[in-house]
Amino acid sequence: MPLYLSCCFLVLALLGTSIHLVHWGLAELVMKTLPAAFLTVCALGLTRRRFGLWVVLGVGFGAMGDFCLWIHYQYADLIGVAAFLVGHIAYSIAFFKDLRCTRTRGAVIGLMVVFMVIVSAWSALASGRALSFVEMTALFVYVSVMGVMMAIAVLHQSPTWLIAAGAIFFVISDAHIAVRQGMPPSMRLLFALSGYVTYYLGQYLLVAGAAHESHALQDETT
Repeated sequence: MPLYLSCCFLVLALLGTSIHLVHWGLAELVMKTLPAAFLTVCALGLTRRRFGLWVVLGVGFGAMGDFCLWIHYQYADLIGVAAFLVGHIAYSIAFFKDLRCTRTRGAVIGLMVVFMVIVSAWSALASGRALSFVEMTALFVYVSVMGVMMAIAVLHQSPTWLIAAGAIFFVISDAHIAVRQGMPPSMRLLFALSGYVTYYLGQYLLVAGAAHESHALQDETT
């Protein structure tokens, strides 16, 4: 990812995170959505030769999810979660090539799976009520799809570690949402800020890693 684009994204990500600290009114919706939307445009120009439109769709549906989860209209939350689910699938398709399993990668995947199971159990218990069959099914499907995306990204053989790191940070960012429900009110702001940081970092690393890999392979063929 070129430095000037990285700097632009950093500014947008800081503004997006600031909505938890400063009330910006109607501008908050734009500030929440713009970082991932900016990455979508970057991915469109930097990753297509290697990954087609799949990385673009991955981060683009993330921008859609950001939009829907912030407007708080009826069914908007459901649409937002579905958008992130489709984004995980798109990332999985993008990186489902040149897979290689090693002991280190297997250990990383194993640790992340244990982490996801613990966080999911915490989320179910912290809700304070028994989840319905539909809710349990939705949670299982989302966590499973996200776990598959993470595993594929870690197994993907790449000249850079950025893609694997991005997928891991994406999982950690979603874990913040689940854990925050059981936190005391005094800790929720800290978890919200930390969740935003890991989310923006995860999306950035996925796009930056794909861009780096695309550029490296282009150099090999010229």
